[in-house]
Amino acid sequence: MESRAVCDTGPIMHLSEIELSRALDIFSRIIIPAEVLNELRRNKIPAGRAEVVKLNSQGKDNSYLFANEYFLDLGEAQAIALCVQEKADYFLTDDLEAREVAKRFKLEVHGTIGIILRAFREKILTKKEAVEKIRELQTKSSLFITSNLIEKILLEIENFKV
Repeated sequence: MESRAVCDTGPIMHLSEIELSRALDIFSRIIIPAEVLNELRRNKIPAGRAEVVKLNSQGKDNSYLFANEYFLDLGEAQAIALCVQEKADYFLTDDLEAREVAKRFKLEVHGTIGIILRAFREKILTKKEAVEKIRELQTKSSLFITSNLIEKILLEIENFKV
C-alpha cells in the first residue's frame, strides 16, 4: 500500500545519528520542503531518499502563518504546510509544538520512536536491532528522551506478539 510521509528535520537526523535511515523504508515516499533540506545540509546529514517538493502559493502562505502564529521554526512550518498541501498520510516530527499544530489540522503524526517501532512490527528490524536502536537514541542521538520512556518502549518491544 502506498504511504506518503512528510518529514521535518528531526526524524531524518536522529535516524541518521543511529545509522538507521532504512527504518524510513516503512513509507513508500518521503517528501520534505526546501527548508528541511537546508537544515539537513547545515547539519551535514544526508537527505537519503527524501524528495524535495515545492510549496505552492497557498503552502507558502500557510508556512509563514504556522511559523508566526504558532512559533514554529521555518522547517517545521514548511513541513506541516507541505503535509496539508500534498494530503500526505503521515507527518514525521519529534518536535512537541509541531505535533500539536499538526494535530489541529488532523494530521497523523509519528516521531522517531514510532518509526522504529513500526519498522520492528513490519519486520524491517529484528527485536534485537529494535532494542539496540532505541537504546542508541538516548546515547548516540541528539533526541532528548527520558530513561522512563526508554524502559516503557523496551517493554513494549519485549511484549510484542508476532
